[in-house]
Amino acid sequence: MFAKGPLLIRHAVVTMLDAFAKAAQETAAKNGGRIDSADIARIGEAMKSSGEIENFYRAVFGQVVSSIVESQNQHRRINAFGRLVAHPLGDFFQSRRLDRALLHNFFFFVQALIGEAENDWNATCAHVLDEMRDKAGDAFAWETFYGDPRTQAIFWQVLVRIAQSFKRFDTRRDWFLRIMQHKQTSVSLAPNKYVQLGDGLDVAQFGKDEFLNLFDSLFAPVKKLTLQEVVRFEAATGLTPKAAFDRFLSDLDRYRRER
Repeated sequence: MFAKGPLLIRHAVVTMLDAFAKAAQETAAKNGGRIDSADIARIGEAMKSSGEIENFYRAVFGQVVSSIVESQNQHRRINAFGRLVAHPLGDFFQSRRLDRALLHNFFFFVQALIGEAENDWNATCAHVLDEMRDKAGDAFAWETFYGDPRTQAIFWQVLVRIAQSFKRFDTRRDWFLRIMQHKQTSVSLAPNKYVQLGDGLDVAQFGKDEFLNLFDSLFAPVKKLTLQEVVRFEAATGLTPKAAFDRFLSDLDRYRRER
């Protein structure tokens, strides 16, 4: 649930209880310090029909809705980097050639490679996204975000990190396959308390075909760079596309030919 929601609701309840207690005290003061159940019922009915209470309800509702919208916008900002990295895989997942639940595994792999750089790249992506949303409003399109030179530079650097991590191709491939085949087998309900999902022996369907499809899709954008993009790629990574990716793509093709 959004972070501010419970606090807003708690504040509303406390405000209502305070108003009820004050009305009860005033009634008791008029009756010589005593109040009975009929008085309490009258106070309750008066509060429910009060115009001020109706305005209070509307104000609280407005605050809760604003909190939801703020939370959703913040989630989109935080997720901007993830969307950037995974955007070439959209058709791959949409066609159901792979379960979207495995995106979590893929992001674990990416985060393991990029380390603390993710913080700066996340901040840049969030800034670019906010800037574009402010300018475009409802006309905002994610393709514009993916094509911005600032986010392209980040995407290219991520791909370079991935390609470089596969210098020992067979070893890294086997590690990646194990990550992608991992399937969550339990859900945490509380500290030291878990609920088992299934028999705990399941592995996700991710083998050679899925591996090749995923990396073919992920690296497709850098196989068709324009001359201007090549210049910007070299500025962002310090490498030519050929130097950055040839070895990895050659190893990928070799693996493709293996039986």
